[in-house]
Amino acid sequence: MNAFVIDETLNSRTDLGLRITSRPELMSAERIIDRTQVDGREGTLTTLKGWSDRTLTLGAALLGADIPMRYREVTARIRVAETLYFSHDPAVYYKVKSVAVSKLNMILSHLGEFTVEFTCAPFAYMRGVETITLTETATIENPGSVYSLPRVKVYGTGRRNLKVNGSLITLNLLSSPLVLDSELMECCFGALARNNLMQGDFPLFKVGTNTIELGSGITQVEIEPGWRYL
Repeated sequence: MNAFVIDETLNSRTDLGLRITSRPELMSAERIIDRTQVDGREGTLTTLKGWSDRTLTLGAALLGADIPMRYREVTARIRVAETLYFSHDPAVYYKVKSVAVSKLNMILSHLGEFTVEFTCAPFAYMRGVETITLTETATIENPGSVYSLPRVKVYGTGRRNLKVNGSLITLNLLSSPLVLDSELMECCFGALARNNLMQGDFPLFKVGTNTIELGSGITQVEIEPGWRYL
């Protein structure tokens, strides 16, 4: 690895002048599991509670003149990162929640080192995924290794039904489009949250084949599938 890229545009090597001295360890997403010992029970009572955030830590170095000022400028730009991917693994990106930067360690007058810790959402997301547009009932394939939480725009008018893998979602389409954001668990019209216009569970795409049924009166759906990996 010789670089990381922030928000799809800012390259750590060519734009910030950073040299990567240690790369983050690649690991799978980790489940949060609650195990409770119950009297008389064989083994523990196991509850799956969610997924842990992913921490990606790397070492970085600055070479040249005026290292302290460059450290201030570079770290200010890194701290506001929203997405991140690495040059050695460009197929996926990570959603950044927060960034922690260590103090600057001056090795020489022209060389300084520090570490960057990115706290990210649990999963790695596929890059370059195109929006899927459907005008009739169809199946789509989730190529990832874990379920995805899509963002779906629904076009039509009136009270209409949408089914995802047989699960019924009833929508009151006062105007198009109505947006179902499964990750945020929000039903929106424009910038307004309108969960009262939706009945049923937010769509979820399991690994493999998924069926989307467009009920009468739904003219089109646009799906940002959010394929991802453990």
